[in-house]
Amino acid sequence: LYAMLYRFPPPPAEAADPTFLTAGSEIFAKLKIESKPGKRTVLVTEHMLIFVTKGVKLLHFAEETVRVSPGEVVLLRKGIYVMAEYVADGLDFESMMLFLPVKLLRVFVIPDGIPDTTPGTKPADYFLGFPATAMIQAFREGLRKYFEHRPSNLEALFPLKQQEILLLLLQGGRGPAVKAFIRAAVSDAPTDIDFLLHRYLFQPLSLAELANLSNCSLAKFKRDFQ
Repeated sequence: LYAMLYRFPPPPAEAADPTFLTAGSEIFAKLKIESKPGKRTVLVTEHMLIFVTKGVKLLHFAEETVRVSPGEVVLLRKGIYVMAEYVADGLDFESMMLFLPVKLLRVFVIPDGIPDTTPGTKPADYFLGFPATAMIQAFREGLRKYFEHRPSNLEALFPLKQQEILLLLLQGGRGPAVKAFIRAAVSDAPTDIDFLLHRYLFQPLSLAELANLSNCSLAKFKRDFQ
């Protein structure tokens, strides 16, 4: 039953895998290149930022299917999703995923009167996408080069790159929406557990994975559940 659910990023990613940027136990980013369409159910275990550079990414929700095209940037929360790639004849699909751990996102949660939100059932509760600005596109192009020319100090460098892109996302007219999205993504309120259990009750998840989805330790998850 567990094999039916693909866990991403995989625990752990192989350091020798050239499609992952890793340092020690940290997985920073993934380069995905596909030459044919694919579809799978994925447990996303880290919040992430998605850049599609070739082809179209499809995120299937109960209510609708969201298309992610080149030139867009997408924030995606941890959770279970049905994902697919659309590949035109003779072309490859290519995307990059930059992982955003909760401990990093919490640094960017600044009290400003935006209320905490409990997850809902709409795609907007898990997904925030919009056209990339010129600065974000420049960041994306720089990120792509790291897969070809890996610096030796990746462990020290990449947390700075994660902070850089978050600061870029918080700029401009989309800043309030990004901040609200981050606040909801890092919430560890006990009310989230009730929602998660109703949403994922029949999925092949361990207690540790449910705790991760609720942004808390296994011990806290058990206490809040009780």
